Amino acid sequence: MVNYDLEHTFVTSDHHFFLWKSQEGRVFGESSEEEDARHIELWNSVVGKDDLVWYVGAFCDGEIASLEVLHKKLNGRKILIKGNHDRLGDEWYRFVFEDVMSELRIDELNLRLIHIKEEASERLPGERLIYGHDHRSREIAPATTHDSICVCAQWHDWKPITLADAFRKMEEA
Repeated sequence: MVNYDLEHTFVTSDHHFFLWKSQEGRVFGESSEEEDARHIELWNSVVGKDDLVWYVGAFCDGEIASLEVLHKKLNGRKILIKGNHDRLGDEWYRFVFEDVMSELRIDELNLRLIHIKEEASERLPGERLIYGHDHRSREIAPATTHDSICVCAQWHDWKPITLADAFRKMEEA
C-alpha cells in the first residue's frame, strides 16, 4: 500500500495559463502576462519544490514553449489528468508533468480524479471524486458534497489545495 502525504499532495485545475488575454473576468491584471504571473505567485505560495500536485485539467492554452516556461516557474512535481483544453499530445505534456492520464483512481484512498464530473461513470460505492471544469458564476458555484469537490482554481483563491483540505471540505459538506 502506498502512503500518501495528504498535507504535501495538492489538487487544482483550470488555470488556463496563457488564455486570459482572450477571456473576460481577469482577476489580477490587464494582460495575460500579469494574470499568469499572479497565478504562479499564488501557486508557489502554497506548493513547495518537492510537493506533489495532481492537476485536474485545463492547464495551459499556450504553445509548447509555454509549457517549458511554466515548468521552470511552478513549484512541485506535477501529474496531469487531462481536460478539455489540454489538446497537445501527451509527449509534450511530459516535459512538465511526471505523468499524463485521462483519469486517476487511487484505490487506497477510494478516490478518483477526473476533469469533468459528468464523465465519472460507474462510481464505486463510497468513492470520493475530485474534479475541475466547472466555471459557473459565484452565485451558483459548484457545491462541495460529502463525496465530491470541484478544485477549479477560481473556487480556492487561485491556489492549489492540499488533499487533506479537499477531504476535510467534503467531510464538512
